[in-house]
This record gives sequence, C-alpha cells and structure tokens, in this order.
Amino acid sequence: MREEDREETPNQAMHMEGVYIISVAARLLDVHPQTLRKYERLGLIRPGRTIGMLRLYSRDDIRKVRLIQHLSGNLGLNLAGVEFALGMVDNLLTLRQRLAGTTEGTPVEQAVDQEFAALFRSMDLPLDD
Repeated sequence: MREEDREETPNQAMHMEGVYIISVAARLLDVHPQTLRKYERLGLIRPGRTIGMLRLYSRDDIRKVRLIQHLSGNLGLNLAGVEFALGMVDNLLTLRQRLAGTTEGTPVEQAVDQEFAALFRSMDLPLDD
C-alpha cells in the first residue's frame, strides 16, 4: 500500500503520536515509575492502557505530570492541593469553552481570553486553544 493511499483517522493519529510506556515517561519526567503509578492511583492522571494492560502516557499526560510537579515542587502544594488545583483548572477550561461558544467575536470574549491567558501565565500553565 502506498503512503498516499493510507489515511489515518484523527483518532488513530492521536493514539500513535507521542505515546510512551511508563519507563520512558518516567525518564522524560525525571521521576520514578512508582511516582506515576501513585499519581494514577490518586486519580491525578489517567494514562491509557494496551490490551496487555501496559500504561501508555500521552503528551497530555506528560504535560499534566509536569504541571503536578510545578504545583507541588515550585508552589509547595501537597497532592490534595494539587488535586484541587487541577479540578479548578479543568473547570476554568470548561467555562472558557462554553463562553467561547456564546460570546464569539465580541469584546467579552476578548476580555475573557486575556484574563485566562494572564491567569494561566501566572501559574506557568499552557493555554491550549
């Protein structure tokens, strides 16, 4: 089959791009694999699994662990505080998505986007569009 004839669905591309087993993810993050297992046990991250139940860490999982490291290491939050902060970030992102649908192209949307960008920059968080 020629390369041009192969079409990947967005789902397949997502699964094939940037997926790491636990040992590689741990090396990328400079943590022990047990740390990643602990974060999963606490519900802070939810890596995918293979049919054989190997953990697969996506780029988003890696990004989230880096955020956890920042919140605990740089800001001094314990893991309960990290869990709360991650929940708040998720809520803010959900709110931002809802507002984007109702205020698109208005000064309100621009003001909200600027506030979110400033908030996320102050927390060293990536603001994905």
